[in-house]
Amino acid sequence: MRAAELRTLLAECLRHAPGRTWLLLVLTPLSAVTPGLTALGLRWIVDGVLSGSRPLLIGGALCAATAGAFVLAGGRVIEVQAGLLGGEVGTVLDRRIMRWCATLPTTAHLEDTESLRRIEQIRGLGPRTVVTGMQSLTVAQSGLWLVVTAVLLAWVHPVLLVLPLFAVPSMLLTRTAARRTEAARAETAEHNRAEQHLFTMITEANAAKELRLGTSGAHAAALARRLREERTAILWRATLAVGGLNLAGSLVFVLAFIGALFLTARLALSGAVSPGALLLVATLGGQIRGQLDLLTNAITRSARGLTMVGHYLWLRDLYGTSTSGTLSPPDRLREGITLSGVDFSYGGPPVLRGIDLHLPAGATVALVGDHGSGKTTLVKLLCGFYRPTAGTVTVDGTPLTELDPAGWRDRVTAAFQDFSRFPFLAREAVGVGDLPRMREIERAAGKGGAAQVFARLPEGEETRLGKALGDGTELSGGQWQKIALSRAFMRSTPLLAVLDEPTAALDAAAEHEVYQRYAEAAREWQHATGGITLLVSHRFATIRMADLIVVLGGGRIVECGTHAELMDLAGRYARLYDLQAAAYRS
Repeated sequence: MRAAELRTLLAECLRHAPGRTWLLLVLTPLSAVTPGLTALGLRWIVDGVLSGSRPLLIGGALCAATAGAFVLAGGRVIEVQAGLLGGEVGTVLDRRIMRWCATLPTTAHLEDTESLRRIEQIRGLGPRTVVTGMQSLTVAQSGLWLVVTAVLLAWVHPVLLVLPLFAVPSMLLTRTAARRTEAARAETAEHNRAEQHLFTMITEANAAKELRLGTSGAHAAALARRLREERTAILWRATLAVGGLNLAGSLVFVLAFIGALFLTARLALSGAVSPGALLLVATLGGQIRGQLDLLTNAITRSARGLTMVGHYLWLRDLYGTSTSGTLSPPDRLREGITLSGVDFSYGGPPVLRGIDLHLPAGATVALVGDHGSGKTTLVKLLCGFYRPTAGTVTVDGTPLTELDPAGWRDRVTAAFQDFSRFPFLAREAVGVGDLPRMREIERAAGKGGAAQVFARLPEGEETRLGKALGDGTELSGGQWQKIALSRAFMRSTPLLAVLDEPTAALDAAAEHEVYQRYAEAAREWQHATGGITLLVSHRFATIRMADLIVVLGGGRIVECGTHAELMDLAGRYARLYDLQAAAYRS
């Protein structure tokens, strides 16, 4: 898997910054030769001085000077170019990650802890991903340097050839330490995300009221502190373990280095090698220690970077599989939408079981049921936010998974109870309901009630809403809901219009007005596209107007029919309707 990640990273670098990438690919191997060149130069200088050999002295000086110049200049060039490469390519990766996260057709990953953990580890880390991932070049550089060092040591005496081998235990232990570090980071990612969520909640105005009245602010702060302490403890234990492993590896090499110096000193005293050989071995041995430190850091950072590339590949594959459909949705519904044998689970017990349901083209369909009966999950399946665990959803006989997700979304409009409060200009907060027609909001604003909100704003529809992007104007819950309802009216030719408890923050008069407008819109959509209007509501006075009423219970369809048919059936729907009607009469 690491090979695939490295290939992906290198391909991205060559695609978006080929010059810098090739420069690093050339300079990095060259830098592996300079430590050995320095040691060789020093040996020749010493031997030249002691023997009075001018060629050795000049050659040694040239070697040492060349190596020193490359270390000073080449190292700086590599450092600067790597930073620039990370900035250029990392920005591209960040933009791509943001686009994938924002446009993924499905939303199941947003409710999965493991998926959120992976996204947390790559969010906004594009440049760091590239820079740390390219540390693989440094790992290769250190490996090449060990080869050069082995050749020079063998030149002094074959036994010294084994000295670099004593670096192997340190390298293996370093890899183990890197895995432990990465495992600790992964283990604490959820702690970090939860802590950030708590901090955001503590500092948001919406949560402030309940935190103050319930005196739970201190409790939330304590939870955040506990998460921080647990995260710190896990990372500290990992740090201790990593430090112990690195120390053990270093001790193995230090003992071997002392033995190598002792052997070389005996050889020099016996005249078997020149005195400069002792300086060469000492220099190479000292460099091996520094190179091991470099290798240790490079392996750790490379593992971190390639792991982030792995998360990037996971997100890319998730996006690819979620956008695999290529067929265009029909211009007009002829038959409708059909669910056949649909099951769905969030990973635990099934939420929907054996759903067989046909939504006729042009019909207004109401979903009724207790909380947790599966209404919202069924809506998400129809919108394409989730894919069934079993069974199929078809649109005029074509499986929804075969339709282009973006094309299907263009033909779906919705107003949800948990609507979004976009901190845009007021007209933009409505216009984003249909981006190609973002400036044509008059009709939608009138139908959804946003025009009334605009009239009360200090700068009308040019007023900035909310406080997230500056000193904007905050709205009441009902005003925000009118903005959201108007957003749903932006699309004039939907094949599916969903109203999932969209009027919870409105008073009875405003709610009645909204449903009247939606009833008019439903007739328009019916004639224009055969569009289906799907209502989710607990207010039976509203849903009795539907052409088809579907009653859900325990994830199954327990009743289905018109209002009159269900009342004659005298089942669950009739009982619930009579209870609510009696409550209104009293």
